[in-house]
Amino acid sequence: MHELGICDAVLKTVDGIAKQEQLTVVSRVTLEVGMLSGVVPAFLADCWQAVIDGTPYAQTELAIETINGLARCEDCGHEFSADLEKLYCPKCMSRRLTPLTGTDLTIKEIEGD
Repeated sequence: MHELGICDAVLKTVDGIAKQEQLTVVSRVTLEVGMLSGVVPAFLADCWQAVIDGTPYAQTELAIETINGLARCEDCGHEFSADLEKLYCPKCMSRRLTPLTGTDLTIKEIEGD
């Protein structure tokens, strides 16, 4: 489960930014998770709780926004909404695809005082 490592890295990044910005409290962290990133949002939420337990961020909420995946078929050129469950072109059924969007995981916002 690589989501645990991702949450640990996010927390370290948030901690560095909080110190740099002199935030005394971080109330919420918002992540954007692409549908083609291979990251399972529900697993992220569970892992977040494990990573923040016993830290100064124990009350920090994690908000997850999913970003749709867009792919282009290399055989017919069709662009379509894609997810990891259906990785084939709906027009020609090819599996030769290039992801265009939805592969990223980004810290969108850190809220605090």
